[in-house]
Amino acid sequence: MEMASIAIFGGLTVAAIVVASVIPLATAVGLLAPVPLALIAARTRPRALIAASVAATGVSFAMAGTGAAATVLGSALVGGIVGDTKRRGRGIGTITVAGIVAAPIIGGLSVLVLLILVPLRTLALEALGNTVGGLVKILDSVSALSGVADSVETLGNSMVDQWWIWMWVSGALGTAVSLAVAWWLLGGVIARLADVPSEDTLDAGDLSADDATVGPLPLTLSRIGFRYRDGGPLVLDDVSVSLAAGEFVAVVGANGSGKSTLAKILAGRTPTAGTVHRPGTAGLGRHGGTAMVLQRPETQMLGSRVADDVVWGLPPHVEVDVDGLLAEVGLAGLGGRETSDLSGGQQQRLAIAAALAREPALLIADEVTSMVDPTGRDELLTLLAALPERRNMTVVLITHRGAEAAAADRIVHLDHGRIIAHPPHWIPRPGSVAEPAPHLPFGHGSVGRRDEPLLVLDEVGHTYLPGSPWAVDAVHAISMTVHRGDGVLIVGGNGSGKTTLAWIMAGLISPSAGSANLHGSAVSGQVGDVALAFQHARLQLQKQTVGDEIMSAGGPGVGTAEVAHALEAVGLPRDMAARQIDSLSGGQMRRVVLAGLVARRPKVLILDEPLAGVDPYARAEIIELLARLRADGLTIVIISHDLGDLDAVVDRRVQLVDGTLTTLVPPHGTPPHGAPPHGASPRDAPAQSSPPPTDAARVVDVHQFRPIISPEAGE
Repeated sequence: MEMASIAIFGGLTVAAIVVASVIPLATAVGLLAPVPLALIAARTRPRALIAASVAATGVSFAMAGTGAAATVLGSALVGGIVGDTKRRGRGIGTITVAGIVAAPIIGGLSVLVLLILVPLRTLALEALGNTVGGLVKILDSVSALSGVADSVETLGNSMVDQWWIWMWVSGALGTAVSLAVAWWLLGGVIARLADVPSEDTLDAGDLSADDATVGPLPLTLSRIGFRYRDGGPLVLDDVSVSLAAGEFVAVVGANGSGKSTLAKILAGRTPTAGTVHRPGTAGLGRHGGTAMVLQRPETQMLGSRVADDVVWGLPPHVEVDVDGLLAEVGLAGLGGRETSDLSGGQQQRLAIAAALAREPALLIADEVTSMVDPTGRDELLTLLAALPERRNMTVVLITHRGAEAAAADRIVHLDHGRIIAHPPHWIPRPGSVAEPAPHLPFGHGSVGRRDEPLLVLDEVGHTYLPGSPWAVDAVHAISMTVHRGDGVLIVGGNGSGKTTLAWIMAGLISPSAGSANLHGSAVSGQVGDVALAFQHARLQLQKQTVGDEIMSAGGPGVGTAEVAHALEAVGLPRDMAARQIDSLSGGQMRRVVLAGLVARRPKVLILDEPLAGVDPYARAEIIELLARLRADGLTIVIISHDLGDLDAVVDRRVQLVDGTLTTLVPPHGTPPHGAPPHGASPRDAPAQSSPPPTDAARVVDVHQFRPIISPEAGE
């Protein structure tokens, strides 16, 4: 965590100083340079500030010369004073005294540097003389300002002749101003980050030291308790679990029940209470130790190419069959692909391949199937279930899916941080979760006929990095019409282009070919009228509290009353507006995102994997919410691998294969009773002789086959 802080905040300091050094009118930007270093001093150990200062000084010297490097040193001193004062909980009085003492000293250091570096001093004084001379000439050109010109010339000559006095005074004053600015800005930054932990929640401490013996199994946890901070809530309470070699164990429970925290304890995190017994260390990330695949696999990708990422961090002497591992997880032939080009499901497969490359004794998989298509989901579950016998490896699978849990040798059920021996039936039936919320009509979004064409895509295609060796054709030749009041489900395998299509439909990227129009105009010029909920809800939440987030997402005119109505519309209580975003469960975060989007009253709502990573209770709540929103007049487009679960929301499906819209996919592969044959429109049903479209594989009107989803359709 300290190394990451050094890299990020040291880089921000370098950026501020280099900009101030090379852009004449941006000198004031240099006042911001101490703030990132002050944040390091306030949240980490002193050694991190020293490392960041040394690194930033070297980079600044390489980019902008000695002057920039000296400025970094001054910024480090200022940042260190401000950050240490904040960390110790001192106030404005302390920083004032520190400024009185430090400002003359730092100003004197500037003089000392110029005394030692004679060429730099000569260059600086020549630049000062030339600047003053140019200003005097400008003033002399105006007869009324000749007296001012003489005064400026006299002052300039004094500054050159008595440079050390002027440098000392200006340095001291500049330091005082920098201290004041850094103190003021740092206070706001620290307040903003108050609820963001400054520690690595996966840090195993000294348990994974290089000289320690790796031995994660057999493992016994006895009466484990855990809280993330002193005085904070107890996340795990009296948990006892044992793991033996070659087991397949599933961990289930609602969002916020402590599943991911238990995974961290298994991976080597020291508990707050209780004891951990194992023959050696957890060896997190080490060959033969413990490997972990997280809910968001993109946070684990380090290599720029797929093949590089598989072996990243392994010792040089370890030989890995990269092609074999990629084929094993369903990524055959993708070793040369850029990791940034992978879909969410492909990223999860890559994370599993990288974990297997370490030949771990214990593999912990946290919701690894949440972003994978149904076929890939079955393949990954089959792979994980076979690992214990094939590799004598213990697999711990954290999941919300009953079918996946049923494949395990045994199930550990968590409820509010405790293991329950006889869990209740934990997959609710629709209609059993939440009280009906008030209806929320959608203003301009519901005006007009429900069958009116609303969002029209015509021959849409998109290529990432066009013209480069890394060009990727994500989607091509897609024509589709979404009518007002539609409920459309877009399905397809991982990497088929679903997310790219969603971003085009929302106007966040413009298609490389064709057009995407909302009401006849390019949707890219109407961003916000088509609202998009991302795959990962946390990435879309930018404010500290729920209320602030909804007001920000809703736009002008959304106040506390509108926030309350939006929360009720998504099945959340009004008092949740005061809750901190980071205190919410995954399902609650998704509903807060939806509350912000519906408060904006969009014409179309697009949801990218809205059910991924949420427990069955939250899943049922989200489905009921979406069905209610559509009944209230909202047009909804959903991208998901959860096919049968969304029958209550959508009435037709569209399939993407390799970036091409190929066909409508009814459940069980057949149209429902009374539906027209493939290629026909319900409006044309009486005219049996009407010919079908000549290119039905490419041009699809999603108003066809209404309805095609049967209530009995399974996942």
